[in-house]
Amino acid sequence: MKWLLRIVIAFSVSFVITMAMVVAGFIMAMFSTMDAGVRKFGLFGAIFFEAHEQPSGATAMEIGVADGTPIAIIFGIGFLFCLAVTVMLEKLKLRKKQLLQTQ
Repeated sequence: MKWLLRIVIAFSVSFVITMAMVVAGFIMAMFSTMDAGVRKFGLFGAIFFEAHEQPSGATAMEIGVADGTPIAIIFGIGFLFCLAVTVMLEKLKLRKKQLLQTQ
């Protein structure tokens, strides 16, 4: 049951971190676009932003995912890192308990 909890926590944390990076990438791509009709890519080419001027004079925005591979890689790295941290913390707690019992 401990492993299931560790996996769920690592999955949740890495999902939140990945989505925060995607949102930050969208915002950076949005504010780096100066001209209408220019498509800007962010987050290693995973996401794009493009502003169009419509015939009525309004500005339309187009945002999306161009390639999901970098997002999946970021998620995987974050998941493995979070899982490794939880395992290391558990091992350190066990070691501390062992040291306190030997005194």
